[in-house]
Amino acid sequence: MIGLILAARMLHNGNPQYLAWCARAVSAIANAATVRIDPLLAYAAQLAGARIGRPHFDLHAPLDYCAAVDWWCDHAEAEPFLNVQQRQNLRAALVERALAEFTGHRSAHQAALLWRALRAAVADGSGSLLQSTSTVTHILGQFESSLRRWRWDSADLKVPVRWLIRSEREVQDILWIILRSMFPDLEDEDTLPKFGHSTYRADLGIPSLGLLIEVKFARSATEFKEIEKQVLEDIVPYLRSPERYRQVLVFIYDDSCSVQEHETTRHALITVPGVADVLIVSRPSHLPQSSDRTAWEQATVSVAVQGADASPQVRSKRKKTDG
Repeated sequence: MIGLILAARMLHNGNPQYLAWCARAVSAIANAATVRIDPLLAYAAQLAGARIGRPHFDLHAPLDYCAAVDWWCDHAEAEPFLNVQQRQNLRAALVERALAEFTGHRSAHQAALLWRALRAAVADGSGSLLQSTSTVTHILGQFESSLRRWRWDSADLKVPVRWLIRSEREVQDILWIILRSMFPDLEDEDTLPKFGHSTYRADLGIPSLGLLIEVKFARSATEFKEIEKQVLEDIVPYLRSPERYRQVLVFIYDDSCSVQEHETTRHALITVPGVADVLIVSRPSHLPQSSDRTAWEQATVSVAVQGADASPQVRSKRKKTDG
C-alpha cells in the first residue's frame, strides 16, 4: 500500500484521483481494524492525506507492533508521538523482550522493523536503557562473592597487605567503587531537603533511577533491631522529594556474621513502602572478627611507634635534648 501511495503522490499533479483512491482505501482498512492501528497503516494514511488516528503506545503489545511503533516515531509528521521517557521505555522493552522471546519465522518487513529498532536501541546505548533498580540489586548482590579477592595477607609475609572494613563509611566507599563506573550520576553524601529541624544526607544516590542507597553496618546480632528502627525513621524524610528519589535500597554489611538475623530484618524492611529491596551481606571468613582486628591494629601501631623511636632523626633529637 505504501508503494502505491508513493506512486500516486508522484502522479498527483496530473491525476489526483489516484491519491484520493488510496486515501479512501487506507481509511476503509483502518475502519475495519478492531484492536490497534497498524503504525505502517498510519504512515500510509499520512502520505495519502487521510485521517485515521494514531498508533497506540502499549508496551505489552506484540513485539512486531512495538517495533513498528518505534519506526513510526521517527516518521510521524505531527508533534512527537512519545515523550523521551516513553521512548526509552519502549526501546528498553524491545531489547528485553527480543532477548527473551522467540524471534524467528517473521515476515520480511516484520524482521526488518525489529532489526532496525534493536540496532537503534543499541546505538543509543542499550546499557543505559537497561539500567534499573533491579540492575543495581543484581550488581550489589555479587558483593559477597567479589570479596573473595579482598586482601588480608598472612602475617608470614614481610609486608602484608590488609584492607580493613571497620565502619559504614568504608562500606560506602566500596559500593561507590562498584557502582560509579556504571552510573555516572552516582551521588555521595547527597544533602536532602531539610525536614523540620533536621538535615539528612543520603549515603549514596542515583538520581537517574530515583534510587537512594542506605548503607548500614552491623557489629553484632543485637544491632539489627536498631537498624530496622533507623530505616523506618529515615524513610519518610528520604522520600519527601519524589522528583529526585522515589525508592530506597537498604544495604547492610554484617560484620558479626549473624546470619540467623538476616531473614527477619529483610522480611520486616521489604514491606516498608518506598523500600525497593534489602541486601544483607556478611564479612568474608578470611577477614578476622572485630576483636582480632583490633589486636592486630594495636600491634601495628605499637610497631610503628617503636620504629619511629628507633629512627636516626629521633635518636639525634634525643641526644640534643639530653645534651
